[in-house]
Amino acid sequence: MIPKSIRYVAQGAERYVTGNVMPYDQKNEMFKRPFWDPQKKKLRDQFYFSETPPKDKPGYRLTDQALVNASWRLEREYALGVRGGRMGMYDWNWDGNFTYPHVPQGLKIDTGQPATTTRSVKRAARLFGADLAGVCELDRRWIYSNAFDITPDGGREYKVEVPPEFRYAVAIAVEMDYSGISGSPAYTASAATGTGYSRMAFTTGLLAQFIRGLGFQAIPSGNDTACSIPIAIDAGLGEIARNGLLITPKYGPRVRLAKVLTDLPLVPDRPIEFGVRDFCLICEKCAKKCPSKSIMFGPPSAEPHNISNREGVHTWHINAETCLQFWADNGCDCSNCIRSCPFNKPSGLWHDGVRWGITNTPWLNKMFLWGDEVFGYGKKQSPDRFWSD
Repeated sequence: MIPKSIRYVAQGAERYVTGNVMPYDQKNEMFKRPFWDPQKKKLRDQFYFSETPPKDKPGYRLTDQALVNASWRLEREYALGVRGGRMGMYDWNWDGNFTYPHVPQGLKIDTGQPATTTRSVKRAARLFGADLAGVCELDRRWIYSNAFDITPDGGREYKVEVPPEFRYAVAIAVEMDYSGISGSPAYTASAATGTGYSRMAFTTGLLAQFIRGLGFQAIPSGNDTACSIPIAIDAGLGEIARNGLLITPKYGPRVRLAKVLTDLPLVPDRPIEFGVRDFCLICEKCAKKCPSKSIMFGPPSAEPHNISNREGVHTWHINAETCLQFWADNGCDCSNCIRSCPFNKPSGLWHDGVRWGITNTPWLNKMFLWGDEVFGYGKKQSPDRFWSD
């Protein structure tokens, strides 16, 4: 039995802050900029609106494209968290009535035992599809100053106002398919991503409904309302990495993140570390495998590339402009930085042992990285293998 490969720390996302971090304006997010930034209009037309015929090539055939289209259906029709949220599964409002079972209105759970309530919320999250769930006190710096809703005529910006009684956040992570991601940057990886977005909308919407049924308020959120990564760090789900993503102890970066903000009193989890920063300093595999050269080499920095990076945060900033341009040129999104990450491995005795080693014997990191290369982990697999699994 391998010991648990984490250690608890005092600070969550605060440990990456170097300056006066202000709430982020979501319109500067790279997925939003093509809808208002004149310099990115061509990218909008190319990525969002141009037709992409299938190719006679593994991972780019019509079957692969149909898989992606299906994977996004719940997110695109019943959540729209990517577009702007606050509707469907991510709706902030609910009338409070049970349709089944017929429970009397106005009931409220006893909050005298917040630890018991927290366990119940996490258990409900797992039932509804969360692979990981954690709780933190809501740091309001991570709430967007303004949200940006993509509309047919471009987009609209509006102020995000989360009432002060929303003191807690439940961060959830859903695993993405290992085999699908292994085919990146082909459509099978894109389908793994789309399924992650649909699952997180389903999970988060149901979890918010559960909390409302306990007599409290809940705001379900995907990519909208607040930044998911710092909330997940505060909730003890993982650490930030060179690829700009959250690394979790069990799934590495192969997760999608969402959250529920609530006024239900809960017991926060403790932030964790397990050697990600030290390993990223020597690894650089994601930077080497990035087709658009959007990932930094060398140590982290507080210097942003452009307005799509956040100021006052000491981390490895991603050049989202060149990243999204590759997506547009490729015809679908890319997950090479997830595929190539040494933390992206299924659980097992050997892999769990290496994770323990990265946490507890970091002087062996170069040997672990050498082994990752020797055994061929992180290399692109033929997307056709996905269909034979």
